[in-house]
Amino acid sequence: MNDPTQRRWFLLGLFLITLATLALEILDTRLVSALTWYHLSFFAVSVAMFGMAAGAVRVYLGGDEFRGERAPHQLRRWALILAASIPVTHVMNLCVPLTVDPSLTAVTASVLATLLLAIPFFAAGVVVAIALTRIPGAIGTTYAIDLLGAALGSLLVVPLLEVSNLSSSVFIISAVAAMGAWCFAKMSGVASRSHFLAVALVVAGVANGLSSNGFRVLYAKGNLVRTEGITHEAWNIHSLVVANKPEDTKPHYWGKGKGAPTHKISTVNMNIDGSAGTTMTKWNGDVGDLDWVKYDVTSLPYHLRQKGDAAIIGVGGGRDVLTALWAKSTSVTAVEINDVFVKLLNGPFRKFAGLAGRPDVDLIHDEARSYLTRTDKRFDVLQMSLIDTWAATGAGAFTLSENGLYTQEAWRVFLGALKPTGIFSVSRWFSPEKASETSRLLALGVSTLLEMGVAKPDQHMVLVGRKTVATLMISPTPFTAKDRQRLDEAASTYGFKILLAPGHKAADPSLQRIAASRDMGALDQAIDNETYDFSPPTDERPYFFNMLRPSKLVQGMRASKGVMVRGNMLATATLLLLFCIAFSLVGAVIVGPLWRSGLPKMSRKAFAISVAYFSAIGMGFMLVQIPFMQRFSVYLGHPTYAIAIILFSMILFTGIGSFLSDRIPVVQKPGWLIAYPLAIGLTIIAITQTIQPLIDTTISEGLLTRGLLVVAITAPLSLLLGLCFPIGMRLVERISPDATPWMWGVNGASGVLASVIAMAISMWAGIHMSLYVAAVLYLGLMVAARALWKMGGQPEG
Repeated sequence: MNDPTQRRWFLLGLFLITLATLALEILDTRLVSALTWYHLSFFAVSVAMFGMAAGAVRVYLGGDEFRGERAPHQLRRWALILAASIPVTHVMNLCVPLTVDPSLTAVTASVLATLLLAIPFFAAGVVVAIALTRIPGAIGTTYAIDLLGAALGSLLVVPLLEVSNLSSSVFIISAVAAMGAWCFAKMSGVASRSHFLAVALVVAGVANGLSSNGFRVLYAKGNLVRTEGITHEAWNIHSLVVANKPEDTKPHYWGKGKGAPTHKISTVNMNIDGSAGTTMTKWNGDVGDLDWVKYDVTSLPYHLRQKGDAAIIGVGGGRDVLTALWAKSTSVTAVEINDVFVKLLNGPFRKFAGLAGRPDVDLIHDEARSYLTRTDKRFDVLQMSLIDTWAATGAGAFTLSENGLYTQEAWRVFLGALKPTGIFSVSRWFSPEKASETSRLLALGVSTLLEMGVAKPDQHMVLVGRKTVATLMISPTPFTAKDRQRLDEAASTYGFKILLAPGHKAADPSLQRIAASRDMGALDQAIDNETYDFSPPTDERPYFFNMLRPSKLVQGMRASKGVMVRGNMLATATLLLLFCIAFSLVGAVIVGPLWRSGLPKMSRKAFAISVAYFSAIGMGFMLVQIPFMQRFSVYLGHPTYAIAIILFSMILFTGIGSFLSDRIPVVQKPGWLIAYPLAIGLTIIAITQTIQPLIDTTISEGLLTRGLLVVAITAPLSLLLGLCFPIGMRLVERISPDATPWMWGVNGASGVLASVIAMAISMWAGIHMSLYVAAVLYLGLMVAARALWKMGGQPEG
């Protein structure tokens, strides 16, 4: 391609295609979070990789179909297919009732949804493979533009969802892809109407955003979403929030106490991602009208501490804020990570809820852990009631948006935000007859107090239950005799059951053993259980809701059918299902065509070592990327932030590493074959060891600063990772030039499977274990790379 104008049109088209592709990938993580449980947000990344790898293999095996004068035509054609397939497959996925129940219908729906998600990425993979391997020109510039578009596309989703909804964003992204196809047509000098398609898609996106009857999720968590009565609907990177019209209903209680009023009040029910719920109550500003809230067991800390400074973690519809105001709190600091709720309380429901604008209420959009680390204010009560969006319990190990609040590191921050006699209150689901979260919640409290130097944790904790909810209260100082008197009075008046408290015999001996632990060794013995894992979660293994040991799946189901066990069971079953689906699709779409095309012309030993090399880098890359997304989800406050920033930095700097690899004389100086794997392995180990200190020292910084720090951590490693694939290709091509399609396919296939494996390792062995496994795989490249160099013969000259 000698014409500079043609070259510019080509590069612009490629930039738009890769921008649209990566933006779609992150939009899909948000889509599947609404369609089904949150664990599939990570699987969406795997599906994108699968589609891209399959598309690249299609080009490599296509022969003359994608070469010479036919290449520009195929580039235009597949870019147009991408633009058309994005909205079509999106609308079809909106109609798929995904569930995680172990049935043939669920499996069929999962396979269908996976294929629908993969189709646009297959087309994108074809486009990118043609652009990089079949269009003449400076490959370094082409690759740089490819990566620049992808990197910016991964960041585009955050502002896009702030001003639009999911489906409208998808239409806009598909319009970008259509403009990419138009640029490719301009490159070839042929007539094209794809720019009209782009305009039509933009119009459709805008119209969908303005319409109250536009495209929306029809099935959430397998259940039909009812649209009647909806007054407000808003998407952002956190969730889909739907607010219904006000209704006159009885007051909502989590743990309804004895004698609770049943008068009618006006409330607005709000739904989060089709499953979680919160309630907004109409209030005229008169504290005297809030007397009904004291009957809920979640209000317990205010029976002990009134007229103080209160803080709320997770505002939702504002219920806990009302409780704090009933207790005549001097100030209420309400921290909510999802700005949709803050906007609703400040905007359309300002008068209805009556919270915004009050001098004693401060509604703050922030991640609670970060904010409480940053603020100098100290509180008499810090309340966190049932913050799990329900979907977290069902998703078990996979969801991370709330798990960052249920770790030892987080609770040290929360207890540090209290005044000396302050109370940190956590309300969770409880069942005395079934395995529940209570044991792990108590173990988390004990371990945190022990780490803070408290000699007798049981003197600092109170656990009170009412029906299916229990409230745990923890204080930096022991509860006093006056506190115990007020507790007894509240329990007697409202029918609360004291499960554990100073001066009271514990209702359950196992809870007593946990609370009585005086060191971590004693705590380990107290929580030892063959079926359930009650160990205190940490940032490195933040899966509070995953308590069923995988080896005891069947026994756990028989022992209890509670929410926690069922959620864990379904999460584990879904993980296995995802692996089977990924394995089958990889075999059918990637490995199968390669096998039918024939093995490359090389010895079996060389082929085996080549496969081992590219399998190792494919798996290693995902065993770094997925744990980074999981680990930094806690740090950044939400998985979508982590996915966007990790993809941005790893794509950009891996590309830079690939570009620089051409300057490394690995053939002439084989010492490099030891140096780069060793550097990668040691860097992974070093990062793994320093992640927690980094989080602890910088969690108080703003989101922008934390995001830049994540880029600073991942960039050097990503640059090193970018060396692996091109160096491996150079080594293999010296042995057999026709091995390229095989190695590309093996790399993509192993990456797809490793994304699921990484989740399994993180669940049961910890996030850091995935990183250590990745380090071992990359260190193993020293042997494989050296062997391939020897098999390729000595360099000429």
